[in-house]
Amino acid sequence: MFTSATALLIAAVCSLSLFFSTASLAQAYPGLPTRDQTPLLQAYFIPAAPFTPHQGWAFSNSLYVTNTYQFDHSGDENLLIDVENTRFDFQASYVQQDWLLNINIPVIRNNPGFLDQTIVGWHDFFGLPQGGRDQATNNRLQLLVENADGIVIDSTQNDSGIGDIQLAAGYQLSPRQQLWLGIELAVSDNPVISNQSTDYALWYAHSGMAHGNLTPYGLIGLSFPADSGVFKGQLEKQFVFGQLGFIYAWREPYQFFLQSDFHSSLIRKTRLDALGTSLQAQFGVRLPRLFKSLQLELFFSEDIAPGHAPDITFGLRLSPLPEVD
Repeated sequence: MFTSATALLIAAVCSLSLFFSTASLAQAYPGLPTRDQTPLLQAYFIPAAPFTPHQGWAFSNSLYVTNTYQFDHSGDENLLIDVENTRFDFQASYVQQDWLLNINIPVIRNNPGFLDQTIVGWHDFFGLPQGGRDQATNNRLQLLVENADGIVIDSTQNDSGIGDIQLAAGYQLSPRQQLWLGIELAVSDNPVISNQSTDYALWYAHSGMAHGNLTPYGLIGLSFPADSGVFKGQLEKQFVFGQLGFIYAWREPYQFFLQSDFHSSLIRKTRLDALGTSLQAQFGVRLPRLFKSLQLELFFSEDIAPGHAPDITFGLRLSPLPEVD
């Protein structure tokens, strides 16, 4: 019997297939390697599309700095996330004909940070809601969740280490369509950066033909988290995740991104926004042919639905140039 999440996945895959068209040469997925960086959910497998720029081996490095302040209360549930999170991803890919392999090794650190006052000023300048941030003490760390069953987590300590290692195998269905199967293996005993179990995910990625200066792309998938970690006994059996984005080519070599990232709720029966569905907007620029053989992507995210994702994430990725038509 199909669950609602499975039905949504099938419908989205069909929609993406109709929306995009194909070309003659296999293409790497062009999207930004972003995901919801909520510190309390970083232990669970929310995949970002692997980067497979060409046949053979390729290596890329990504850095994310996320500043989060979220306070929420609903009935017996209370939540406070006040932390600055740094994540570094080292990614190695191998492509042989139509087969794609990828390994992603993250290094994660939670700390009090230094960007709080900068984010308050950012929100003031653009007229964005503060969500209580301007009333909180700057540069502190606290992760707190409690519900009717008691305290789920209450931590004020720095956490750092190697996060769960992600392995993925893909197949090139057509020049611009990929199907992936991923697995996340626990390597840490720290429940804040690892759920100490194995998670699985399946996703479909599609990049479209350029229409003038505009190129669309997207992915949709289903993740199956192990019932373990901080939220043991409260996790959904599966959740949907996806991306939809556009690249605008402006005056070679500049390319600008507008991308949205989404996932459904990982936690059952919660009314806390930060643990529910997430919708973020990503804004970025790609600078191809950096040092002749590399490209640099710079990007930042804003939560579209306030309180459902971190306030802001700054990111960059340094990677090889992909094959082109």
